[in-house]
Amino acid sequence: MPLSEWITWIAMSTFGAAALISLRSFSKDFPADLKLLSIQWVVLFLIEVTGIIMKIRDMNNHWLYNIFGWLWYLPLAGLYYQKINHSFIRIFIKVFAILFTMMIIADTLFIEGFWQLQSLVIVVGGTVIIFLGAAYLRQLYFSESNEKITRDPWFWFSIAFIVYFGASVPYLGMFNYLWQHFRDFAAIYYFYINITFAIVMHCLIITGFLCRTNFQKSS
Repeated sequence: MPLSEWITWIAMSTFGAAALISLRSFSKDFPADLKLLSIQWVVLFLIEVTGIIMKIRDMNNHWLYNIFGWLWYLPLAGLYYQKINHSFIRIFIKVFAILFTMMIIADTLFIEGFWQLQSLVIVVGGTVIIFLGAAYLRQLYFSESNEKITRDPWFWFSIAFIVYFGASVPYLGMFNYLWQHFRDFAAIYYFYINITFAIVMHCLIITGFLCRTNFQKSS
């Protein structure tokens, strides 16, 4: 089996492990934000599996990953809205949700379309998630809580998003151009750089769901 296929299957395995381990948020009665993130991760994993199957069958799966993007950025921003206390950031998230939704519609109807990978959505959405992850880490840094920040799942989640989107946004933002003009480079970057950072992200997501914060029981 080629190395690129090994990397792909390792990434899928860590993605599946993250989705599976996230389900402990229901058995352990974790807070609602962790349960929502778990649901999101399971749905995204199922989309990823479908995308891999379509790729194996030489079917165009770009439209599927467009749906993947829609189900990633807005829900994550909504979860950060629950976690970040800063009034300006919360207003920013509300404005982002409205403008981003309008941008998705415009991008689909008038700019990149539905069947081509929507790089504009990826760049804007990923950049905002990096900003929100950094904002949450800043909030933890200035928090007066005596709890270790490494016991906070969103500490690990925020690092995961910053690492992954920091590496993938520049690449995926130029994906359509690179695929048309530098296909070999695009493929190499995807298999050896982008997927590697995806594996790191899923490992950090697993760490977040396994860390030992003492949660109050949800009502």
